[in-house]
Amino acid sequence: MLASRSVRVSEMAAALPPSHGRLFHQAKALYRFLSNPRVGWEGILQRVCEESTAALGGGEVLVLLDLSPVSKPYARAMEGLGRVGKGRRPGYELLTALALDPEGRLALGYAHLVAYREKGFVSLPREVEKAVEGVRGRIGGRGRRLVYVADRGFDDRKVFSQVLGLGEGFVIRVYRDRKLEEGVSLKEAVASLPLASRGEVRLKLGGRYQGVGVRLGWREVEGRRLSLVVCRVPALGRRGEWWLLTSLPVRGREEALRVVEVYRKRWEVEGFFRFLKAGLGLESFQVRGLLRIRKVVAILLGLAVWVWEVERAGGPFKELLLRLGGKVGLASERDGLYLLLRGLVRWLNHLATQEFLEAEGGGGSCG
Repeated sequence: MLASRSVRVSEMAAALPPSHGRLFHQAKALYRFLSNPRVGWEGILQRVCEESTAALGGGEVLVLLDLSPVSKPYARAMEGLGRVGKGRRPGYELLTALALDPEGRLALGYAHLVAYREKGFVSLPREVEKAVEGVRGRIGGRGRRLVYVADRGFDDRKVFSQVLGLGEGFVIRVYRDRKLEEGVSLKEAVASLPLASRGEVRLKLGGRYQGVGVRLGWREVEGRRLSLVVCRVPALGRRGEWWLLTSLPVRGREEALRVVEVYRKRWEVEGFFRFLKAGLGLESFQVRGLLRIRKVVAILLGLAVWVWEVERAGGPFKELLLRLGGKVGLASERDGLYLLLRGLVRWLNHLATQEFLEAEGGGGSCG
């Protein structure tokens, strides 16, 4: 699956040299794996979550909630298909909770492929409740505080109440047409809020991270239980105004900037989902049956988390994969997830070739 960068077995077969076509009976193992009832997607995800979250450190961990459409525009008979995304195309939605510790380690705290027409599906808010419960059970407690960070798709009072009931914090970008508890519209609250403070955050502009000036304003809302932080980023144009509702204390400029920084870190992992889709083909694989589809998604999530951590941690193994991926050392060259993936594919191909030669009595040497 990885070496071909596709889970379409027909493409894997077409890529083989004719002389090795007879060996492709081994591809049946892939079919057997996807069909094996003793290896479920839940078990794969549980292992990915356990292995990745075990390395998390620090007394505060950010939980980045995301709901990403997994479009299957040409599918018609796939199980549980609904209409997803802005174009309302056939597909599913991937609900994830990525955990980020103070050192920048990324872990998978929860994941579920939501199928809206699946038998037994209740509602998306209920799925979000399960995600919050799952993350809390896996990485919460033990003197650690979780702060849930989300975009406007999670602007829901039930989410706020659930997180507050667990004694955790949240920073959520809210819709502009929402009503506050005291009956004031959010637009009215922001209109009377001067953005008198200035600060700086690091954002990726023009392909690189740099310090960007922002203007800030804040006020208490919901009977002083929550705070509203408004941040305007002139460099982003129309996209650069964030209305953030938070349970974190905001009593001055530094605490308001911290809320903005917490939300900004959610932007950092957008590359994770781009890599999952463009690099690992999350939307391109062709497998029938919801259980099989979820099994493939679980594997791809585990691989994405692993490659992301290799890129973050650095070291000799990363440099080896980058060299195998084609890095030549130019000043303008960028280290990236896609280069690491290409290097990983070549490394695995080498291991497979070595194993084949050893089995054929070639001593494991290509020379």
